Amino acid sequence: MADDAAAHVQMTEPGAGDLSNGEQVILAALRLWAGLRLSGEAPQPCVRRLMAEQVSDRAGALFVAMMEALERQTRRPLQIACGGCAGYGQDEQRLIVACGVARVDMRVARALLAPLVSQPEPVAIFARALNMVLAHEGLHLPARLESGEPIPCGRPVGATLH
Repeated sequence: MADDAAAHVQMTEPGAGDLSNGEQVILAALRLWAGLRLSGEAPQPCVRRLMAEQVSDRAGALFVAMMEALERQTRRPLQIACGGCAGYGQDEQRLIVACGVARVDMRVARALLAPLVSQPEPVAIFARALNMVLAHEGLHLPARLESGEPIPCGRPVGATLH
């Protein structure tokens, strides 16, 4: 995981308020996980409890499984911002968007995860399962599929499905 001295973390202009409720829960869990890892504590019990309180115990179990699968094969330390940061970093975005898009396109989810892990398939499978549980609990994750290419009317090509 990243440390607070990582000044090179790419932060986006929009704040976490631009995220759906489900995405905000995932972001909070990611940041709690990273903070506990940095302090030398095992993150599993606390993060699972957070997810259980916010969503359900199943969501907590799946989030922990996803993070454990991710940690077993990370290519490099993840860049995770502190809980007080208004924006969010590229690795946080990759994980959150992969969770959302896994429901509709596992190929895209794996591609998003590929720079982070040596084998993205297990992480993508947990991301999809987490997405399904969040949806069952009323916290639907958008599948953000925009390419970023503008079209004549000025809007990006692609769609964010809800």
